[in-house]
Amino acid sequence: MAPSSPGSRPAQPGILYYDPNPTTAKLATAGLRLAGFQVFNAHTLQEAVDLCRMHGPGGDRNVVALLLDASADPAASAGVLKALVQIPGAAQLPGILLVSRSNPTPIPGAEDLPSLRRPFSTPALVKVVRETLDEHQPGISAAPISVDLATSRLKQLLSDHFRGHDFTDEEVERFATALKSDEDMPDPPSPSALRGVLEASRLEAVLEMLGNAGVRGILAVERDDEWGKLHIDQGRICLGEYKGAGEDLKLGRFIVEGGFLRDEQLEAFVVGKDPERRPLGTRLVDAGLLSAADLAQVLVDQARAVTCQLLSWTEGSYTFCPSKTLTPMASAAAQGRAELLVAEALLDGLRRIQEAAAMGPHMPDVDDIFLRVDEQVARLSRDALPREELAVLELVNGRNSIKEIARKTRTGTFAVSRVLYRHAKSNLVRRRVMPVLV
Repeated sequence: MAPSSPGSRPAQPGILYYDPNPTTAKLATAGLRLAGFQVFNAHTLQEAVDLCRMHGPGGDRNVVALLLDASADPAASAGVLKALVQIPGAAQLPGILLVSRSNPTPIPGAEDLPSLRRPFSTPALVKVVRETLDEHQPGISAAPISVDLATSRLKQLLSDHFRGHDFTDEEVERFATALKSDEDMPDPPSPSALRGVLEASRLEAVLEMLGNAGVRGILAVERDDEWGKLHIDQGRICLGEYKGAGEDLKLGRFIVEGGFLRDEQLEAFVVGKDPERRPLGTRLVDAGLLSAADLAQVLVDQARAVTCQLLSWTEGSYTFCPSKTLTPMASAAAQGRAELLVAEALLDGLRRIQEAAAMGPHMPDVDDIFLRVDEQVARLSRDALPREELAVLELVNGRNSIKEIARKTRTGTFAVSRVLYRHAKSNLVRRRVMPVLV
C-alpha cells in the first residue's frame, strides 16, 4: 500500500477496528468495506498499536477513526484505548465504541464517545461511522460508491459458500434482482424529508405531526433486525408493513382473525411461491376468496397492529419519505370502505402502552411458559371465561410459550400476554420456573 502524502486525504478512509473476537468482526468489517472504507483489523493490543503507528497520523495517515469493541472485554478494550491515545497524534482521531445493552458505558472516562449497541445492523454501523467522521472532518466519508453494495455483497457470499464455482456477473445480477424484488425484503431507502432517533423523539409525536400536516409518504422505523413501515395519506394510515421475529404481524394472521378464512384454508392456499410474485392480498382477491372490501378491512386491521407495535419501541431510528403516489397495495386499502385515521391508531397504541405500564414487571414475556392450575379452573362456571380466553387457556400446558400460543390462536403476543396476566392474578395459571442446577 503506497503511503499517502502528508496532509492528504485517503481515497478510502481507513478505520482501525479492534475486536478480540475475529468471528464477530467479520460481518462488521465486510459492511464497512462495502460502504467504501478501508478496515485495519486488530485482535490484540499489540496489533492495534502496530497498525496505528503504521497507518495513523504518524504513518501513512490512512486511519482516520478508531472503532473498538468494548462489549466482550471492557477492561481489555480500555487498555487498548489507553495505549492508542499515547501514540503521537492518535488522541485526535475520532473514536467509536461498540457496547452491550447491559453495559452501555463500559470504559470509564470514555462516556462522551459515540457508541453503538450490539446486536446492530450493518446500515446502523455505517451510519454512526459516517456521522462521526463528518463531525470531525466534514466530507471525508461522502465519497460516492460506484458499486451496487447488495450485488457486491452477494457476489462475495456466493464465492465464500460455493468455492470452485465461478458465478458470472449476469448470474449474480439475476440473483440480486430477485432478492430486491422479494416481498419480504425492505425496499431501498428513498430521499427522506424527516429522520431521527426514538431515544430523542417519541414516535407518537412524529405520527401526530404527520397526521396533522396531511402529507403522503412512508414512515419507516428500524430497530436492530426489525423494521416497520406505515404508508400515510392525508391523515390516514393506509398500510402497515413489519419484518421481524418478535411478533406475528403478517397479513395471514388478520385474515384468519377476522373470520374471512379458516387457518387450514389459508395454509393450503399459500403453499409455494406465486410465479407472478403478487402480494398475498392480491392473490386472494384474484382467486375470489376475498372481496376488495374485505381486503381493505384486513389491511386496516394489520396497519393498526403494526402501528401499536412500532409505538411501543423506545429505541431505534425513523425516516419519513414523501411520495406523490401510493403503492398499489396501499392504494387498494385507501379505496376500501374501511379506513384508519392516524388519530385512531395513536389512541390504540397509547392504550396498549398504558396497559403494559399497568401490568408493570408482572407483564409476561413472549418467551414465558405457563402451567394451568387445574383445580382452580375446575371451580369456574361454564360461562366464566369468554371464548378468546378459553382458547388461550386450552393451550397452556407447560410447553407452549406465549409466542407459540399467539401463533396457534392467530392473535398477537400482547393479547395473549394480557389474558395470561389476568389468569395469573386469578390463580388460574402460574409461570413455569425452571429448576436451578446446583
